[in-house]
Amino acid sequence: MEPESIENASKVAFRAAREAGAILKESFGKVYWVRHKAGNETLTELDLRAEETIKSIIKEAFPEHGILAEESGHEESPGDYLWVIDPLDGTTNYSINNPFFCTSISLAFRSETVLGVTYAPMTGELFHAVKGLGAFLNNAPIRVSQEADLSGLLLSYCNGKSPEDKDEIGRIFSRIKPVARDFDRYKAGALELAFVAAGRFGAYMANSQMAWDSSAGALLVREAGGRVTDFSGSPWDIHSHDILASNNMIHSELLDIIKEIRGG
Repeated sequence: MEPESIENASKVAFRAAREAGAILKESFGKVYWVRHKAGNETLTELDLRAEETIKSIIKEAFPEHGILAEESGHEESPGDYLWVIDPLDGTTNYSINNPFFCTSISLAFRSETVLGVTYAPMTGELFHAVKGLGAFLNNAPIRVSQEADLSGLLLSYCNGKSPEDKDEIGRIFSRIKPVARDFDRYKAGALELAFVAAGRFGAYMANSQMAWDSSAGALLVREAGGRVTDFSGSPWDIHSHDILASNNMIHSELLDIIKEIRGG
């Protein structure tokens, strides 16, 4: 994508994230319907309202691009560009009035993420990254943590819904929790990835994830100097089903633990 085009795409993503975030913030703590999707995942009416707002803004600007959105699925196009949208990451948190949630939007070119935006409306923090140009928080550059010892780092995780996914993460948890500064689940993976990029967390890991969970955050971490792979150690892309994102300095140590447990 040419510099002018990526700048235009960034402006569109910023606008879409902020407008969706304004909808979420305005309704936070108020009455709205909550349902459960397949796998007992939470869905609120705000997920749908925010997603429609984002899609409308993107379609107006880039009608030829494809869209992959969490709630409405894949709208294909003949071109190489695909917008990946999570309108409300941290829906469970949102539904219980926990302000740790975000909107996440990314743009992929031939399966490679080239633009990522994650917006936390309750704090006003907007994280963004463009491939090759760095990662930023409210337009100030950010970098991953330079701590090389697990004992000095906060780590976070998420797991898929199946019993096997929960068991695997449970076994990883039992190995890492005693040696890390702390290792917890915060229930908003896109925002947790942004926290890795900003040096607040040392790493984030999750199994059985979808592209919208990780696309923007993976680019943020890479552009902030970190490393992002799947659980086998292969570079993460939008087709990957698990993710390990770290400050790079502890990545191999964590991968060894994951591979030992997955192979055991």
